[in-house]
Amino acid sequence: MKGLLAILALCCCLQLNAQDIKLGDRFLDKETGVTYTVRDVRMAKYVYMTDDTEDNLLSLTKVDGSEGEYTLEPSRQADDPPIAGTEFGWPVKYAADKGTLDFYTPQGRLIYTLEAVKVAEREDYRFDVSFGTDSEGYIGRIFVKAYTPQSDEPVMEYERDLVEMLAEAPSPDEASGWVDNKTDINFDGIPDLMVFIGRNCVGRVSEYYAGFVWNGEDKCFDMVLDFDEISNPVVHPETKTITSTARTDAVEITTWTYAWVDGHLEIIDETTETFGDD
Repeated sequence: MKGLLAILALCCCLQLNAQDIKLGDRFLDKETGVTYTVRDVRMAKYVYMTDDTEDNLLSLTKVDGSEGEYTLEPSRQADDPPIAGTEFGWPVKYAADKGTLDFYTPQGRLIYTLEAVKVAEREDYRFDVSFGTDSEGYIGRIFVKAYTPQSDEPVMEYERDLVEMLAEAPSPDEASGWVDNKTDINFDGIPDLMVFIGRNCVGRVSEYYAGFVWNGEDKCFDMVLDFDEISNPVVHPETKTITSTARTDAVEITTWTYAWVDGHLEIIDETTETFGDD
């Protein structure tokens, strides 16, 4: 019986916490255009949020034992309330079901509302690919933009020179294949992102990619340093390694094996195969 009560109590706590403000939550002030991001939640009680410039501060204190209920508190000594028309100590309620952070007078009159900004998840991302030409009409640069339903503007932009120029731009169907957003390159079970940046056809064809891994905490893609220097990368989920091959001499092909060490790719093996003089 005690065990059952403990489980029920735990479930109640989880439901309660699900209605409270969490680290990383974002709220938009539509009147001023300021977006507040929760930077710290101390002891599950004190909530601190700022805008992107950290010039606008907003601090809340949770009301003990009350779901989603807070009071507005000073962020710094001698601060004025950051939300127009409010006073410190007035009630603030987080209505998770509506996605609003509501500010009230002590008499219970709603005077201001911030809207919760939905954070983009991995599956929300879609990609657009285009190419740039030089003065002679050759294709020498790739542009990749990522969009989510939460934003009309790109949430990620990447551009760089191609390994080798192209005589003509890929067709729309071909261009879409330059972005691989289904391969898990860091083996955490979540698809990452590889952008094809071209091939070098000198001696032996070598293809190159820019690599990005999904950052679940910040809900964005982080670029993998030096991934674009790995020729012909092949991902091996069964061994959690990535291999690379390149011609290192007229009669030699070298294979490097990479593994993730402390969040970075490191070479753990190198083998060279020699062919005949022909």
